[in-house]
Amino acid sequence: MSWEPSFYRYAAVVKNLRGVIYYREGFEDRLKWLLSRFKYRSLGVPPSLVRFMPKRKVLIELAYPVHAVKEAAKLFSEVMPPEAAETLCLASSYISPIMAIGGLDDFQPAIVETVRTTAELDDRSWKLHMRIADYTTLDFYAWSTQNALEALMNDRLADALKERFSRIVDDERRYWRLNPGSGRVFLAYLDPLKIIRDAGFRNRFIKLGNDVASVLGLVAALAI
Repeated sequence: MSWEPSFYRYAAVVKNLRGVIYYREGFEDRLKWLLSRFKYRSLGVPPSLVRFMPKRKVLIELAYPVHAVKEAAKLFSEVMPPEAAETLCLASSYISPIMAIGGLDDFQPAIVETVRTTAELDDRSWKLHMRIADYTTLDFYAWSTQNALEALMNDRLADALKERFSRIVDDERRYWRLNPGSGRVFLAYLDPLKIIRDAGFRNRFIKLGNDVASVLGLVAALAI
């Protein structure tokens, strides 16, 4: 389940990863349901949550690809649960959506937009929208990490957050099959740059070096 950090292993995991699990105790039935839907593509598990996971071939304990990612998670832990901070940073650096078992409340400091639905999804619809969430995170990644890093260096966080939100609103059209509107939260868009702006972390974050930009991607998080 676990592996030592190295570039070639990191690349192999990223290629086959469908999502990163976030788990809150008391939702074993939802975890079992999620795992039953994955037989070939892998799900990443943050180190802090490994103790809750059963032994499955599809579950891979994620390693921090660079030290800066671990330091960013520690920083974000000052304003959100450590496990959620770790999950967010690893999901971004592994370019994968979050599968949040038990809801999205712990990610509130990073949430900038949500997709709500009253639709009852069958297995086929769930798999489709898990794949779409993967595309959302991947398609945003190169632009959003560079955009955030430039905003931090030039102290233009407010402008960058507006631009990022505008692109998120455009991206919501991917989820038209859900007839989005009212109802339960199905998906949230997470923006780590929001945490940095709201918590006043800019100067401390910059000191972590350029590699820390890997945690600044816009991440889709599904409420399982």
